[in-house]
Amino acid sequence: MVPMAGMSMIVVVLVVAGHRRSTSRPGLVLQLPPGGKNHTLLKLRLGTAARRLLRECKAPEGTTMEPMRVAVIGRTGRGDWGHAIDQLWTAVDGTTLVAVADESAEGLAKAVERLALDGGAPGTAFQDWRAMLAEVKPDIVSLCMRHIDCHAEMAIAAAESGVKGIFMEKPFVRTAAEADAVIAACRSSGTKLALAMVNRHSPTYGIVRDLVEDGRIGRLLELRGRGKEDARGGAEDLWVLGCHVLDMMADLGGAPRWCQATITRDGRPITKADAKEAPEGIGLIAGDAVEAMYGLADGPVGFFASVREAGLKQPNFSLTLVGTKGAIHIRPDNLPHAYLREAPLWRVDKDVPWQPIGPEGIGAGLPAEEADRVAERASWARRAAADLVAAIKEDREPAAGMFAGQTTIEMTAAAFASALTGERCVWPFAPRGNPFA
Repeated sequence: MVPMAGMSMIVVVLVVAGHRRSTSRPGLVLQLPPGGKNHTLLKLRLGTAARRLLRECKAPEGTTMEPMRVAVIGRTGRGDWGHAIDQLWTAVDGTTLVAVADESAEGLAKAVERLALDGGAPGTAFQDWRAMLAEVKPDIVSLCMRHIDCHAEMAIAAAESGVKGIFMEKPFVRTAAEADAVIAACRSSGTKLALAMVNRHSPTYGIVRDLVEDGRIGRLLELRGRGKEDARGGAEDLWVLGCHVLDMMADLGGAPRWCQATITRDGRPITKADAKEAPEGIGLIAGDAVEAMYGLADGPVGFFASVREAGLKQPNFSLTLVGTKGAIHIRPDNLPHAYLREAPLWRVDKDVPWQPIGPEGIGAGLPAEEADRVAERASWARRAAADLVAAIKEDREPAAGMFAGQTTIEMTAAAFASALTGERCVWPFAPRGNPFA
């Protein structure tokens, strides 16, 4: 790069995705060299047009790349295959599924048939996932199981084996310490890691972000989220479904700065004596009602609440963005995925409808009434996987990567830590273990 005459050199970097909300949106970073009061880092966010330009960028004609070789790992009876995290790889451009591992012989046989993997030919099916990594040497490994007690171990081993990318079912890992270890391993090997935070990859979610950035609902004041509030309501809901809500909360409202929370069991504040091993390999948790508040970097306050058996499973699961001019209601895993109300929530005297937001805009590209919600969600998962492939090729962080996962784990742990101590937790978040340990 040659600087223009009479000017200091300016380095311009296009940020596609990143660690925190401040670097997770497309934008331009202009960095001036050290020296004087102008030594600073400026970020100019780009709007819809710039993101469209990024989406339309293609490789030069005539260039070809070998498909990336993908291996998938599941654990029948101990997390299984998540939300079909194995099958999505049969329909992701630029990849080819080459191997599968499952410690269960019966589960492995079913996976081989389901994935049409050469009838379990030698080199395609393994009961030992470590042997698969060593023998197959895949470009990408997909950790499909819902149980997270093995996530860190497998991710670290995969990174150390030299894989280019890891795709992982949510939640990320059990503790902030495990997140640190996975991140260190991936940084050392140059491995990209993406989480199956599929709601971030809904086309409608991109429209929601544009509406927020363009000021359609005014200044963002609050982000109010709830879990499914079924039998898992409270602490388990915070872990299993809350990760989706907290991930979007930090992406839209900014990285967390503090957390204050109350968690109760049968109406009384929890103590460490209430802790029990949670399902899905989560570890020790406690509480059947959660109320957590987060101060976010861009100014708004985030809330997450969940009460066991508090209402309707799917409608309760949501994140509502409250602005000075309007509101947006996001319905994770549902269709339509979001709604816009172009009036403040407190203006109940105004008859302002909630308008459905589609993948092409307000009221545009909406799914048919008979649309298959599960199939639509699966398409978001494929988009998440495709983003990992693109991140590898472009040497960038995936949109919902390991740093975003680290943030959600810290936000989850902070709620328990605050509830146990009665004090506000602040970032940088120091505790790295399970708050109940």
